[in-house]
Amino acid sequence: MAKKTKTTRRTTTTTTRTYSIPTLCAFWGVVLSAVALFIGFFIKLLDICGVTISWANTLMGVCSMISMIALLVAVALPAYNYVRGRNRNWKIVYYVAIILYICGIIGIGFTF
Repeated sequence: MAKKTKTTRRTTTTTTRTYSIPTLCAFWGVVLSAVALFIGFFIKLLDICGVTISWANTLMGVCSMISMIALLVAVALPAYNYVRGRNRNWKIVYYVAIILYICGIIGIGFTF
């Protein structure tokens, strides 16, 4: 005995999602950087309007550092995927650039 199949007029859609760690980090790095820079913009706008906040410079420094770290994560992982297939010289340049960037972030964070 043959099985009966029922045909319906519903359409089936399938979506495939491809998440990878570099693209996820790039997205959230850009989002965090945008939020941090907008907070800095808002504080600067308040300063221009004459509203002074005693801890505004500290908050702007923290937002700037968060922005730079988020962009480092957003760029470092895709850049490593580019360098991974190259020879040792490219990898050395990559690691030196990352170290210089981190030293720059730390140096900007110091306030005297």
